Amino acid sequence: MEADRNSLLDQEVASRVDSLLTRSSMYQVLSACFLYPTEKNLSVLKTPEIQEYQKALVLCYESIDDGVELNRCFGEIQEAFAATSIEILQSEYQRIVGHTMSKECPLYETQYGASQVFQQVQELGDIQGFYRAFGLDTSEIEKERCDHVSVELEFMHFLLYKQAYAMENHGDEKTQICVDAQKKFLKEHIGKWVPLFSVLFARKAGEGFYRAVSALTKEFLRLEIKLMGVKTEIYKESDLNQEAVAGASDECLSCASSEDFSEE
Repeated sequence: MEADRNSLLDQEVASRVDSLLTRSSMYQVLSACFLYPTEKNLSVLKTPEIQEYQKALVLCYESIDDGVELNRCFGEIQEAFAATSIEILQSEYQRIVGHTMSKECPLYETQYGASQVFQQVQELGDIQGFYRAFGLDTSEIEKERCDHVSVELEFMHFLLYKQAYAMENHGDEKTQICVDAQKKFLKEHIGKWVPLFSVLFARKAGEGFYRAVSALTKEFLRLEIKLMGVKTEIYKESDLNQEAVAGASDECLSCASSEDFSEE
């Protein structure tokens, strides 16, 4: 009987780890989608296993949601990606994002809510503190501000992956550290501004792949916030700070790249 009980516990842990890795991968996929589009960044959308992955993702939320909207959003992004090319996506991305910091759909958290440069720097310091607490430091290869949507999504990917590893190898204490960090980062950062960002990005996109990416991001974060039991004040459009531009020095405003987090 003891052997049977241990076997069931092992199966339960394996199932929970699989769920964590599935959710972790979704953060990574969305992070890649908000970078400048290249074959490498978007290669995951071409994998033959994408349909199975979609089913696994929906199952992660079966205790809290019927998965209808998530399925719809996931299907739309696949259809839109299949109907376009990297060259078209590059042109669309440049149109949406522009060549300077966009005021219509900013890619940076501190353009939401923080009205003064010193407040922006404080927010950036807080975000960077999260990264450094987990041994992540500035990339020496490709730098992007630490409040870039892609960087923050990549950090959530890292936390879930680290939680899965801790669950298999280190036990409850280190696992809980990762859970607490996810909840805090959702509440204080990504969960506050990315839902609004998704709406604004979709509006600027109009149609096609980037509208689909925005819809999937918004729905995925809705489910993540609900699953994690996080309560946060989500920004409204009136909280978008049209005047919040990069007034601090590059040294203050630059942090880790979403593609190139490095561990100390």
